Amino acid sequence: MHDEAIIRPMTEDDIPALAGIRPGFVSDTVLQVERLGSGIEGGWRLVERRLPVPFDKGSGYDFDANERARIRQRLLRGDGLHLVVEWRGRIVGVLDVTPEEWNSTAWVWNLMLDQAVRRRGLGRALFERAVAWARRLGYRALVFETQTNNVPACKFYAAMGCRLEGLRETLYTNDDMARGEVALFWVYPLT
Repeated sequence: MHDEAIIRPMTEDDIPALAGIRPGFVSDTVLQVERLGSGIEGGWRLVERRLPVPFDKGSGYDFDANERARIRQRLLRGDGLHLVVEWRGRIVGVLDVTPEEWNSTAWVWNLMLDQAVRRRGLGRALFERAVAWARRLGYRALVFETQTNNVPACKFYAAMGCRLEGLRETLYTNDDMARGEVALFWVYPLT
């Protein structure tokens, strides 16, 4: 069987197969948000802390019917970059990027790989394709969102040259801080 992964444009027919991707992760650490100051002089800092038991996202990132419907909508708009990674006859990765014309950036909704194909350079290849696409169209930055418990993704974005731009403590629920899952926003400047 052919062992080369192929990165190609996503088609509408690929969308049901996204459900077969297992993009979960395990992390031995978490980025703990510590508040500094208050009011307009308030801020935060992130401190990487070892967990007593590794955090296992498991199926928490799986592409359920609602997420597949959102990806289909973005794909059919026709203005983004939508790629899949095919390996051994199945879809094992996805890149889903759309423009934010109002601020000349591109939002990366999904840059995910199945656990079976990580550490092969495919994440870097998808990232580089997003950069090339956004540069060609004249966008000033790529924007990514991840969570404080997804330390592997944070380290990946940092290694790719992204800078941490901010966080949002209540993006997912009103008790994100207590759950240890705070939204982090990363930017890759293109200009």
